[in-house]
Amino acid sequence: MSVISLSCPGCQQPIEAPAEMAGQIAQCPACSQEISIPQAVADAGVVPAAAPPAENACSSCGAAMEKDSVLCVQCGFHSGLGKKIDTDL
Repeated sequence: MSVISLSCPGCQQPIEAPAEMAGQIAQCPACSQEISIPQAVADAGVVPAAAPPAENACSSCGAAMEKDSVLCVQCGFHSGLGKKIDTDL
């Protein structure tokens, strides 16, 4: 069985999820923050289909973002700053 390795964007807890959970939302077992399970990385030698050029994905959680966006509404990661920011008011 293939697994997806990622880190919680909130507490940086290492997490492994079954590949079948790709694209789903789960809770971090350490801090209970909702996280988006990214698509699995393709096996070596296999070239995945290219995403449409207008699509922008979060580099932290893999969630789809609008073109030219820098802030992920799923996990709060700011690609310009390279870190998650607090979005609470």
